Amino acid sequence: MKMTSLAKKYSDLAETKPSGADTDEYFPTLYFDEAQMDALGIDTAKVGTDMSMVAIVRVSSVSDSKNGSRSIGFEIIEAAIKPKERDAASILFPNEKSGK
Repeated sequence: MKMTSLAKKYSDLAETKPSGADTDEYFPTLYFDEAQMDALGIDTAKVGTDMSMVAIVRVSSVSDSKNGSRSIGFEIIEAAIKPKERDAASILFPNEKSGK
């Protein structure tokens, strides 16, 4: 399985960065309600916390438009989430930037 960044840039879409945004990047988002959070064991999480997610998904929609753009939608069937493991250097030197 290959992990890849899904980052996009507001500037690529000719949109202005929302006020309060730290960078020009944004990412697709998922929303879980309280019952789903409980089922995944997410009881304490802070904004900005990196977590690891493994999921079984089902394709729910596929779109190929006449102008050549494509999109795909997924339903999350099963998932497991846990805080992302940190390497020893980031624990020992928390103020240093690490290469993500």
